[in-house]
Amino acid sequence: MRIIPSDDVNAVVRLHRQVYEAEFGLDPSFAQGVATRLAELRRGGFPGPRDGLWLAEVDAEVVGSITLHEESRTLGQLGHLVLLPEARGTGAGRRLVETVLDAARTAGYERLQLFTFSGLTAAGSLYRSVGFELASSEDVVRWGRRIDWQRYELAL
Repeated sequence: MRIIPSDDVNAVVRLHRQVYEAEFGLDPSFAQGVATRLAELRRGGFPGPRDGLWLAEVDAEVVGSITLHEESRTLGQLGHLVLLPEARGTGAGRRLVETVLDAARTAGYERLQLFTFSGLTAAGSLYRSVGFELASSEDVVRWGRRIDWQRYELAL
């Protein structure tokens, strides 16, 4: 089993804090939730043989991240996609998503799901461009603001 270095996990949490608090007005509980979720995954043996954490770097600085986690034998979950503003428009986001799609197919998943909110328009466009379809949507209050919480699904 490969242990994810704590520096990698810390970078993912830092990126989420930088982007989602500053750009989308989410309160600090969002990044705290990311940290808690990643800690729970690590305690459960993440990354297992069908999981992964990938980082995008520019000049040895982490500028983006994405994860793949096994929800069931047939269902994987894409998560933790985030890019700093300077990495957007470079193709880094698409490369991260395609890396997860390739890993999910190799792992034998039949479907992938992801959760997001409608305010992330560029991410939603990226997900739809690779075949994800909106499966559900719910108006909720989370992280200090009202959002349209969405679940996307992709048949592999």
